[in-house]
Amino acid sequence: MQARSTIAVFAGALMIGGSAFAQDAGQARPMTMQDMTAYLAANPPKPISPAPETSIRLRDGGSADSEVWVNMFGHRVVRNVTQAALYPVRPAAGKANGAAVVIAPGGAFLSLAFDTEGMLVAKYLAAQGVTSFVLTYRLDPTPGDNAEFLKVVGARMRKGNPRRTHIDPTESKAILLAQEDGLAAIRWVRAHAGDYGIDPARIGIMGFSAGGMTAMNVATAYDAASRPDFVGVIYGASPARAVPKDAPPVFVAVAADDGVLAHASVPIFEDWRAAGKSAELHVYAAGEHGFSMRKVGTSADHWGEHFVQWMKARRLMH
Repeated sequence: MQARSTIAVFAGALMIGGSAFAQDAGQARPMTMQDMTAYLAANPPKPISPAPETSIRLRDGGSADSEVWVNMFGHRVVRNVTQAALYPVRPAAGKANGAAVVIAPGGAFLSLAFDTEGMLVAKYLAAQGVTSFVLTYRLDPTPGDNAEFLKVVGARMRKGNPRRTHIDPTESKAILLAQEDGLAAIRWVRAHAGDYGIDPARIGIMGFSAGGMTAMNVATAYDAASRPDFVGVIYGASPARAVPKDAPPVFVAVAADDGVLAHASVPIFEDWRAAGKSAELHVYAAGEHGFSMRKVGTSADHWGEHFVQWMKARRLMH
């Protein structure tokens, strides 16, 4: 039981931190449970100041004062989000192509990998001319103490079913809150499209892990104002809902050796295709869960390029 607990906490820490050990200078990736435990003990989350980037509050209620920001494996992670917000990242002057995407980081609905599944993705897409908005959506409350927080992560990881094919709505009370925030984000970006030089018919949402679940919840629960024009799901899952009659095209990516959600991506592709809707699926041989923008040394490193190629093929960007 102790070994399983260690693995669960470590896997959760890797998932929410998202930077992995190979990126840390001089640090080889640990291969044993003892190495994992020692690495995590030597590199605990360190409290930091809130993100200085400009943010846009999406709704009344909650407070940014509740947020806990930490440096984890060299990147920013935030938890205890009670007030959803957008962090815009714009292309360089003259480079915007009119496309926009809301980016939902993952973190098991307990935290958000703000950099590796948020800002780094936004900056990459901005370099391609896409105006991006990183979404910090509402999360389940967690203890302020980092050690106690990691125990909560471990408990959630132990309860997760790695062979699940769809979202388990009992996993988190924040699932529907995040869905509301994702829908609100699309509405806000569309309502302010003119301010950012955005084409209101080329606004999408993409997400990673829990953020991918949020993207798929948005893609199956929208109205006219909150309908995404495209969806990107990176190691995510969909709810057990009918595919909308006007469902947007979807791009799905996952690593075959993902120990958290490896079995949930193919059903998205199959459901969309069965409904006669456009879907593209990339299953990389290796990359595990949480590869995001970090380099893992496999073909999963190129998911971003594939996503951009897909957007161009769909004429979502030039």
